[in-house]
Amino acid sequence: MKTPATKPPSSRMRILAHHIAMAFAGGATLAAHAASDDIQKVVVTAQSRSQSVQDVPISMEVVTARDIQNLGAKNLGDLTGYLPGLQVDATQATQPVFGIRGVQPGDFGIGTDTPVGIYVDGVYTGKTGGALMNFIDIQRVEVLKGPQGTLFGRNSAAGAISVVTNEPDDNFDMAGHIKVGNDNRVNLDAMLNLPLGKDTAARLVVVRAASDGWVRNTTTGTRTGGDNSWATRLSLKQKIKDATLNLSWEHEQLRQHGWPAFGVVKNPTLPQSGYTGVYDAAYVANFVDPRKAPLENDTDGRERRVFDGVTLRAELPLGGVTLRSTSAFRTFSSSNLTDNDGTSRADFHLATDDHKSAYNWQQEFKLSGKTDKLDWIAGVSFYDNRERQISSANVNTATLDSISQMQGGAADFATLFAGLAQAGVPGVDGSSNFSWGENTYPKLHSRAVSIYEDIIWHVTPSTNLTTGVRWSRDRKTMQWYVPARQSPELDALLNTYGPAAGLDATSLPANVVFSAAGQLAATPVSASHSWNDWSPRVVLDHKLTGDLLLFASLSQGYQAGGFNVFTPPNPASADAKARDPSFAPEKMTNLELGFKLYLPSMRATLNGSLFAYRFKNLQDIKLGGTGAISTYNIVSSDPQAKGLDLDGRIRVAPNVTLFAGLELIDQTYHRYQTTGSDGATLNLSGQPVGTPVFSGIAGVNGSWEAPGGRISATLQGSYHGKSRCNDDTRALQCMNAPAFRTGTSVGKADLRLAWDSAGGKFGVALLVNNLFDKRYVYNLDGQTKPLGMPFASITPPRTIGLELRGSL
Repeated sequence: MKTPATKPPSSRMRILAHHIAMAFAGGATLAAHAASDDIQKVVVTAQSRSQSVQDVPISMEVVTARDIQNLGAKNLGDLTGYLPGLQVDATQATQPVFGIRGVQPGDFGIGTDTPVGIYVDGVYTGKTGGALMNFIDIQRVEVLKGPQGTLFGRNSAAGAISVVTNEPDDNFDMAGHIKVGNDNRVNLDAMLNLPLGKDTAARLVVVRAASDGWVRNTTTGTRTGGDNSWATRLSLKQKIKDATLNLSWEHEQLRQHGWPAFGVVKNPTLPQSGYTGVYDAAYVANFVDPRKAPLENDTDGRERRVFDGVTLRAELPLGGVTLRSTSAFRTFSSSNLTDNDGTSRADFHLATDDHKSAYNWQQEFKLSGKTDKLDWIAGVSFYDNRERQISSANVNTATLDSISQMQGGAADFATLFAGLAQAGVPGVDGSSNFSWGENTYPKLHSRAVSIYEDIIWHVTPSTNLTTGVRWSRDRKTMQWYVPARQSPELDALLNTYGPAAGLDATSLPANVVFSAAGQLAATPVSASHSWNDWSPRVVLDHKLTGDLLLFASLSQGYQAGGFNVFTPPNPASADAKARDPSFAPEKMTNLELGFKLYLPSMRATLNGSLFAYRFKNLQDIKLGGTGAISTYNIVSSDPQAKGLDLDGRIRVAPNVTLFAGLELIDQTYHRYQTTGSDGATLNLSGQPVGTPVFSGIAGVNGSWEAPGGRISATLQGSYHGKSRCNDDTRALQCMNAPAFRTGTSVGKADLRLAWDSAGGKFGVALLVNNLFDKRYVYNLDGQTKPLGMPFASITPPRTIGLELRGSL
């Protein structure tokens, strides 16, 4: 007997269902929603299948569009602190750093990749310059913890962040927001969804974010610490019988001042009269509190980026299976100019400039099908990426004299210029100062292919066994070019007046900053390497009751090896490592036991997981070396950790919902050796990596009837325990100076008060970020650190904004 056909829901009912799905979230979501709403289950695609988040046997967090609105978040960086286990350092938009469960290596060079994969609508965008994009019409963000190599693949050894945007639909819709605040903050976004026919629809979104910045550079008079960007996405959806095509184009431009570098040494006699190569108590007693000191940078930082992306997604039913194809092209160019000494002193001037450009295409074909016993996915993907980078260090002859004196030498350039002046050379004296620049020009070509499968076997109606594996092959070709310094004015002076004294430009060192052994490559040199890998996962999950899921998983993640962008190969060397400067692939093995509990009678959820992992060859880029000016180098370590994730929410009254989450983690180095500031080898095996033991969030959401509509309020806060430092980072990262401390615990609270009209078409909201105006020194480092001149990064002050929204 045939089952009567179900009448398809009306467009109005589909829209209503969509908005209900977006307004509700399960226990893994970031913040509470309107307290009058029921707590329901969110549908996610973490396993390349549409599933309730409470049925996915993966430790994960889900951020909905409502959560983003409550925080006033404009990108992933604004979510840091509110998802336990997720760290995003968005200090520099063109050089962000992502971390999950304490795995947060630096990543700004083209030679490395972050082990946290960033995906937008299934397309990998994790390269540094294009990873931290504006939120544009976001439906949700899924943060998956632990290795996700089987399904996500590329560079997801520590986890993956999947951003899902809204697609065009067949109903006319318009909406817009405007937010104004202190520091001349103006944020705008507008959306137009337009049906173009029975089976065709388009969606256009424009986003603008701008502010002057929260601090003024007293040296140049420029305000900095703000942002200035705009972005747009145009999407077209076309249905052809049972097939669906989605074509989208995304464009972003960013032009803003760089992040402020606060100097902590204000005494002009320092560091020469007090720094002995060690940050002891006597020396750090001279530091001033950067939160109270003026910003004095002789270089106004600058960040620029232009990004374009085109994506074509197709879905086609083929009998009992579904074919999905994703074709994508991404390109961006970026630049980052930074004051790297934190002062306006000519005798310690150092500015660094980093330029990148990248072009990549990606293609994935995916087949999926379901039977009574099996739910399977199989696919193949291709990736081709070409990148260029120019890294510059700009100093001057006064800085070089300071370096010489700090190393026990003399002010050679000042002496030279004084002698030339005494000999009657015009336009030069003992106080003369000439620029000195050094550059590196690396290029990288990466190619990758992978084949994968993931099968869910329904062993019983309550038990599933998931097995998956991905085979990957990566090949990288790196080219290095590190010419001698550029100092045209100085060279012209010496070549004109120096020959009489047996002195010309060739008598100067070729480089001072990029001068370590093996760093010079006066002519381009290249190297290539390939790596293969099998990454499996096995998951067993069981529904103990209809609302309690238990799961256990063992998974492995992989990231290809690469090359140290600042260390060219030396074919003539007897050292095999010098001839081939590649580093090994990284692998992460993760064991997890978890549960997901949904209590509809209490309108509550509680999720938790115990995890333990070990990383092998974690790729990190750090400042180091034994030179007077630090340079970036690739280091590999083997961290390990065990920990606990918990999150939950409960509706305690018809109008009030409480939510909270935490992570406890013990992360140490299983094996790691590095070089200390004195050149000695440091064995950090068994010592902490630095991740705090505890991090957590908590909040409350309420809503009440009000004249003409409804009032809602959300108060949420985050807390991170103090850093766990080791013998390498203790001197500055866990410093206890009289003026300030570093590595301390950090807390932050945010508030949102809103009124929405009865029909939900209009609304107004007050947003206060960093409600209690807590300020912290969260980093003390810099390339002049070996000279006793570190600079500090501090958290921004409280911000207040007023948001207006409307829709049709």
